[in-house]
Amino acid sequence: MIVWLNGAFGVGKTTTARLLTGALPDARLFDPEFLGSMLTAFVTPPTGDFQDLPLWRHLVVQTVTGLDRHHGGVWIVPMSLLDPAYRAEILGGIRAADVDVREVVLTLPEDRLRERIDADQVEAGARGWRHDHVERALATFASVTDARLIDASAPPEQVADAVAAHVRAETRCPASGHGGRQPG
Repeated sequence: MIVWLNGAFGVGKTTTARLLTGALPDARLFDPEFLGSMLTAFVTPPTGDFQDLPLWRHLVVQTVTGLDRHHGGVWIVPMSLLDPAYRAEILGGIRAADVDVREVVLTLPEDRLRERIDADQVEAGARGWRHDHVERALATFASVTDARLIDASAPPEQVADAVAAHVRAETRCPASGHGGRQPG
């Protein structure tokens, strides 16, 4: 199973992902940003964003489905997909390969998100990029109806617990369908 953590840049996806690796049995972390770093060592995205490279999106689908197929368990994937077409391409590609992918979108109100971005000392160099993408992220995720929305304003451990509880509930009751626009 793939648990795709989506949401605005700086919302807490990576922190939540790290906590989930301890909360879910056989859970491991895969960050598609590594593929972006690898590709940009060889090619320069015309827009400056590796997500705009069709090869990156293709490699994400191939890598995630390969990890699921050859190294089972639960793969936690923290990656913001703000472009609806890219989101559909990647998540649809994973599902088309018959891999169970659960998308969870971490949400915060704009003021709390901007405060969190400003307070981050680990990724301080990403502050400008994150702020530049806040409005687009909020617009994108306001219209998402096929993922589980979880409020990320609680302490990180509680956010991870909410994601883990959602994944466990969906695993026990697959007939109930995964997704639905439900708050945390």
